[in-house]
Order: sequence, then structure tokens, then C-alpha cells
Amino acid sequence: MKIKDAAGKKRVWDRLRRIEGQIRGVIQMIEDEAGVREILQQLSAIRSAMGQAMNEEIVCSLERLSEKKWSIIDKDVEEIRDFLKVIR
Repeated sequence: MKIKDAAGKKRVWDRLRRIEGQIRGVIQMIEDEAGVREILQQLSAIRSAMGQAMNEEIVCSLERLSEKKWSIIDKDVEEIRDFLKVIR
């Protein structure tokens, strides 16, 4: 399943770009020998942002199904199950 909705794709892309910046920031913090607490706070924020990006990806997929008037076929159910396995 692919993100076909341009707005949904942009939302996911924007989140991932912010996460990329956060990761660069953590790398810089480590190089600058920042405190462990500050680094852990940033890593926690990155983990949360990744969860939001994953949720957005799932929402985009479910929106695609709703466009079909929720005529979910077995293949769609299997894809949703696969998504849920990946995020566990």
C-alpha cells in the first residue's frame, strides 16, 4: 500500500524531516559532551515523533480504505495486520 494522498504524504515527510533535524541535534550534543539527561530528553522526543509519523502513515492507509467506502477485502485486512505487526 502506498501513500497516494498528497497532503498525507507531506505530513509524513514533514515529520520525518523534523526527526532528521532532531537526530542531527543529538549527534551534536554527544560531540559537545552534553549531559546525559538532556540527550535522553531529546531521544525521548525523537521516539515520540517516530510514533507520530508511524500513526500518520497508518491513518493515510486507512483513509485510502475509507475512500473505497470501507469495502475492505481480505488483502486489505492482511496489510493492516502487517502494519500492526511492524509497529509492535
